[in-house]
Amino acid sequence: MSTAEGDVKPTPTPSDPALELRQRQYEMRVRNIAEMVSRKECILFLGSAIHAPSPAGSKYDYPSTKCPPIGGQLSDLLATECHYPADQDRWNLQRVSWYYEWQAGFRSELVREVKEAVHKDREPSPILRGLARLGFPIVITTNYDHLYERALTEVSQAQPGEGQQPETEDAGTKAIYEKCVYSPKSTVKTIDCKPQPSKAIPYLLKMHGDLDQPESIVITDEDYIQFVLRMGDKHPYHPVGKNVLTHLIKWPTLFIGYRLVDYNLRLLFKTLRWKTDRADIPASYSVDLKPDVLIRASLENQQIVSFIEKNLWDFVPDLYKAVKGEEMPT
Repeated sequence: MSTAEGDVKPTPTPSDPALELRQRQYEMRVRNIAEMVSRKECILFLGSAIHAPSPAGSKYDYPSTKCPPIGGQLSDLLATECHYPADQDRWNLQRVSWYYEWQAGFRSELVREVKEAVHKDREPSPILRGLARLGFPIVITTNYDHLYERALTEVSQAQPGEGQQPETEDAGTKAIYEKCVYSPKSTVKTIDCKPQPSKAIPYLLKMHGDLDQPESIVITDEDYIQFVLRMGDKHPYHPVGKNVLTHLIKWPTLFIGYRLVDYNLRLLFKTLRWKTDRADIPASYSVDLKPDVLIRASLENQQIVSFIEKNLWDFVPDLYKAVKGEEMPT
């Protein structure tokens, strides 16, 4: 096409090889994860950031009023309530919650405040509902709330023929999921998953406790010390069942909303991998838009976890479409 003299020809936008490479890598990783999820051979690990509100411009609607406070937000809330004296570490949930417990004089007051913050008037996000529809057979979470359980229940009621069965009042009630909650007591046996996890009834391991069991909550410095001590217990008292550990070795793990800064859980994963030849280590991934530089370098160098720098509101719909062949519902 000719142009008149003096016309300015449009300058072609040069392609960015680095961006193109990252996009191809991302698409390949989504396909790989989708294959694992479709085979029901992928473990989902959820952290508190799974409840992040939807970003501006997203077609998905999940405002901050519906989502629980995330990490530092919960810490800041507790710090305000107990007049925490050190402004420089208000983000330190373990320290702040310990101070709150000491200031209140009762553990029950801390648990009540946490429950009020993360439970009251909160709802599962489209992200949680989308993940629930994908049917992960094993789900591990450090969250205290019941939002993933609610998402599983909603999905089972909406699609009783697909995956989980709806809960009923009949004597023949079928479970929607099987749940194991961490206990700080070394005399409590851990509920393990089956040697072959059910594709219809997922197994949910709440590693840092559940709001319905106040004694199980892992939140203060002292709670974390007890958690580390419990990791040395033998089966069937170890906080992670033997069958779950076996699948953690064999199957890939997908971390979403969890930043892998928790050293005791990193220790668990390193322990499971450190004598394994790199060719036999399953391809596990962490979805983290801004991963910690040191943690990323350490885990990627050892080929324990590969990081996907994406917002979870972009990644989960992409994964859903790759598995289901359709857009994730809003």
